Amino acid sequence: MLSPGLAAAQLPGSGQSLRDVETVRPSLPPATAPEIALPASPTGNEPAADAGPRVHVRAFELEGNRLLDSAPLQHELADLVGQELGFDELRQAAARITTYYRSRGYVLARAYLPAQDIEQGVVRIAVVEGRYGAIELHNRSRVLDGVARQPIRSLRPGDVVRGADLQRSLMLLDELPGVNAKGTLRAGAEPGTTDLAIDVERTPFATGGLELDNFGDPLTGRYRATGNVALNSPLRLGDQFMLRGLTSNTNQRYYRAAYQLPVGPASTRVGVAYSDMTYRLGGEFRPLGFHGNASVRSVFVTQPLLRSRKMSVDAQVLYENKSLRDDYGVLDFIGDKHIGLWSFTVSGNSRDEWFGGGRNGFSVTLGTGRMCGNDPLEANRFAKTHGSFTRLNVNVLRLQALGSRVQFYTQFGTQLASRNLDSSEKFSLGGPYGVRAYALGAGSGDQGWQATAELRYLPAANWQAVAFVDTGRMQFNKQPWTRELNTMQLSATGVGLNWYGTGRQLSLTAAWPLGSANQVATVTRGPSVWLQGAQYF
Repeated sequence: MLSPGLAAAQLPGSGQSLRDVETVRPSLPPATAPEIALPASPTGNEPAADAGPRVHVRAFELEGNRLLDSAPLQHELADLVGQELGFDELRQAAARITTYYRSRGYVLARAYLPAQDIEQGVVRIAVVEGRYGAIELHNRSRVLDGVARQPIRSLRPGDVVRGADLQRSLMLLDELPGVNAKGTLRAGAEPGTTDLAIDVERTPFATGGLELDNFGDPLTGRYRATGNVALNSPLRLGDQFMLRGLTSNTNQRYYRAAYQLPVGPASTRVGVAYSDMTYRLGGEFRPLGFHGNASVRSVFVTQPLLRSRKMSVDAQVLYENKSLRDDYGVLDFIGDKHIGLWSFTVSGNSRDEWFGGGRNGFSVTLGTGRMCGNDPLEANRFAKTHGSFTRLNVNVLRLQALGSRVQFYTQFGTQLASRNLDSSEKFSLGGPYGVRAYALGAGSGDQGWQATAELRYLPAANWQAVAFVDTGRMQFNKQPWTRELNTMQLSATGVGLNWYGTGRQLSLTAAWPLGSANQVATVTRGPSVWLQGAQYF
């Protein structure tokens, strides 16, 4: 049995080490949404289906429909005109109008037969479109009332109850750190109105976790411990402070601190972050004294674009200022680089009922930046990585249900680049979230793609067995500057076993390489093994 393989292409520096330590597995958020309790449907002492005389219907007359034109509503009733209908059939005609309204998001609209004398075969159907009466906020969370009201300001007394608007407002409220929201609709004091009561409960002030794994680069520390903590609404503003730290068995240290808060009426979030990473190469390179550090200063703005029970979409603008320093020890060289990078991202997730139901996720990021710095090895004469650059990253994934115990997971990621890139901006094939027979950072290049297919089986409660295939192809340099082969294809197959407990998780994965990969040191047929344990609180 082998540990994850070592890429022979180049030694990890500050850029690659920072990129590797910030790599996370593409995932889907929890499939939850705030609860909305609807009022009970009105009931009354209605006649039985065969009660009353039948009437010859010559036309329907609609009243009370202010939001929708009469023409499409009349179309719903067209096949009933000219027929003889009993009272129950007329009630079913009114129910068609109710269904039509609700299919268009008017969740409390109701059509009914008012008291009437049917003259000349004209049947009147009245519509109550459903409007808000009182809107009450019961806030028992840490968040200030004014902050909690911000996501629901678009809901006003007298407005028509639209399901999409109500769902969006409650979801944005529920996304405030430290908040759990629930909406209850009940009959209002005035005819045709519905009161909305919003209950906001407190969730834990601090959340976080501790992870142990062997996901690291062999030269900077394969065995890692990672801790993270989030303080939810520490200033009672719907804000959040997050701190993450990592240490390895070979003197790699990393931490990241971030703070964000909501601003404005559209639930926009702005934030700042700072991260710092230091490393020292171990193993056979320890006597050479290679070491370095990287720091990143960030500012970002995130805007929710869409919120519904079936889909969420966000847009983000991020600016990063990166400082990368590498000290080559006994060689008496110091590399000092600076990168300014703007990133524009649209990301989201959705769920559907296709073939038994599934969930989807996607992200598209366009990054444009500039790198400058010294060049002690005079490598830029050939590599030409200094200057302005642009890259495009796309990730998509799907989790498909195949019955109650079986799931099929697929993921695809790609990067396209405008020119040769610094190691901090490259795309990697290997690692626990890529082609899993190879080490983190193996197969790094300017552009390429990677895909995964997994069959997941739930043999018992809390257990998950996995069989998978990974593959990917990499172009080392956008503009080749050596005569060496400029592309690489890596593939792997393997199995895994995961256990999920209350606040705990253990995972074991074994992967075997498929085909040949001469540029990667591990070409034996033994498996690479990945281990991870996590405790969340």
